[in-house]
Amino acid sequence: MNDRSLGILLMFLTVIFWGISFVSTKIILEFIPPITIGFIRVVIAAVILIFFIRNFTKYSKEDFVYIVLAGFLGITSYYLFENVALKYTTATNASLIAATVPIFYLMVSDMVEKKIPSKIKYFGSLIGLFGVFILILNGKFVLELNPLGDILMFGAVCTWVLYTFVIQKLQKHDDLKVTRDITLIGAVFFIPFTIIELGYNGMFEFTILLNPYIAFSLLYLAIFCSAIAYLFWNMAIRLAGAATTTNGVYIIPIVAMITDAIILKNIPNIYAIIGAVLVLFGVYISENGGKLKINL
Repeated sequence: MNDRSLGILLMFLTVIFWGISFVSTKIILEFIPPITIGFIRVVIAAVILIFFIRNFTKYSKEDFVYIVLAGFLGITSYYLFENVALKYTTATNASLIAATVPIFYLMVSDMVEKKIPSKIKYFGSLIGLFGVFILILNGKFVLELNPLGDILMFGAVCTWVLYTFVIQKLQKHDDLKVTRDITLIGAVFFIPFTIIELGYNGMFEFTILLNPYIAFSLLYLAIFCSAIAYLFWNMAIRLAGAATTTNGVYIIPIVAMITDAIILKNIPNIYAIIGAVLVLFGVYISENGGKLKINL
């Protein structure tokens, strides 16, 4: 297996982990506040990574800044937005909005690199964004405060796009050590937000952590969706490239929608299905823009 194929395989495994994670987080939200979930998840992941990877890397000042940025953007900020969003929206909606990451990454990448994007990529982006618009309105066609969760997920999308650019600056370092260090930094940044949340909402019942479903879900999020998934994702970016790896996000809503329907019985309505089809069709066109031709 060549490097690119290995990178794509790691990407597929990662997005499957993350697709299921939306439902796992949704389950835990019934008992533990959203920011606290993120903190517990990241702390467990950091402890596991530190236990297995004990040699610390000495970074240059510039690279240390990138480590801090990656930890804040890809760990703390992303899960702040995502976990709070899941209080107000379904796992399916959140995953579908997350699927717009490739569109925004391509657009920002073109602007940063001063490329002239093809018309077909713009066309695909518009289709995808229209699909998200239908998803958020959910057939009401009146924008009210109830799409708060969907809007927060866009915040998660923005932070992930920025994280993707930052993590590419650290490809010369060992993937395991980078994953450990950004996870540790992310855990540190989580502390003040968690204190504020617990001070506002009050302490949750610690005995809930003994519930096998909650314990399993937290361990799944920490081990598979944080420690392993971030390692696989960072390796995939290095082996297969950022654009190809980011395109794997397309698969997340499919996994999340299936898991959401099976476990939480949230059967998607016709608007969610139409939105999903448009999002996936739009990002597919954007990805294959160089292979397709269209007169606009």
